[in-house]
Amino acid sequence: MLSNNRISAVLVSTDLERSQLFYETKVGLALSPETIKNHLLFECSDGTSLLIYGRGAGNHADHTQVRFWSTDIDKNVSMLAANGVVFDEYDTETFKTIDHIVTSPGIGRSAWFKDPDGNTIAVFQPE
Repeated sequence: MLSNNRISAVLVSTDLERSQLFYETKVGLALSPETIKNHLLFECSDGTSLLIYGRGAGNHADHTQVRFWSTDIDKNVSMLAANGVVFDEYDTETFKTIDHIVTSPGIGRSAWFKDPDGNTIAVFQPE
């Protein structure tokens, strides 16, 4: 029923100015002219978007909330790190980051970081 519809990611922020600065300067997104009061709208590729709205209490989910698809994760992660993004690092028996990236055979490669409100953002390159 909805499989042909466009979708977008939505996050909350306790400080929209801080979020705008982070997503513009560290992630490299551009604020859309369609942005309205108490919201930030960043238009991305293929008609996708990231909407962030202001809310007094933050969202403390501990799972990936937004995933950026990549065709060159090494390049993207290097650029983000150069911009000051701090990546989550993992070292378990089955889940280990090497240069900020986890390789999952049969799935792809992923790297995770947090935005200023603690939202978990991923960069993902499928196999």
